[in-house]
Amino acid sequence: MERTHPLEPNTEHDNTPPAPGELELVRAFLSLHDHVPVTEDSLPPTGATIGWWLREQGLLDPAVDASDADLEWAADVLEALRARVFENMGAEGDSATIETLDAAAADVGLAPRFGAEGLVPRAGGVRGAVGQILAIAFLAELDGSWSRFKECGDPTCRSVFYDRSKNRSGKWCVMAECGNRAKVRAYRERERAKA
Repeated sequence: MERTHPLEPNTEHDNTPPAPGELELVRAFLSLHDHVPVTEDSLPPTGATIGWWLREQGLLDPAVDASDADLEWAADVLEALRARVFENMGAEGDSATIETLDAAAADVGLAPRFGAEGLVPRAGGVRGAVGQILAIAFLAELDGSWSRFKECGDPTCRSVFYDRSKNRSGKWCVMAECGNRAKVRAYRERERAKA
């Protein structure tokens, strides 16, 4: 995909261990972000990045037009889902976040399908694609697996990871990368304080 801005999608560089089963699709969506070139800083994804990712995942047909309004809607849903992740880390719940997600579920027409299908969005296009992610996220809240999602503890990283630790004490998406950078930063700060 040709980029119209200086940011690059991070999906191809995501080394975070996958979440189990369909939860990996949700984890990858929540982790979607852009990088400022030549830095490790992560930024919220642009609409172009979200559209690219939905197509890469096979959720959105390349022939289907992705309007700016639908991509902005998808970005709002992504941030609302991320706000729910922050609740897993101790942030206070926000009724506006729940309203956004409830409205999004209504927008996509999520409907239960007995048997193997589960919840299925009636909408097509970008909204239907994001509706599939919303359905998985909703079911994860019901079975308790949602509570294992956390954002990486590195302030420059927007990756979300699935905390597999028994006591849910995981802090980094990838210890060898983000955890190591945090340790180096902490060491340098201690050395500066001594000087």
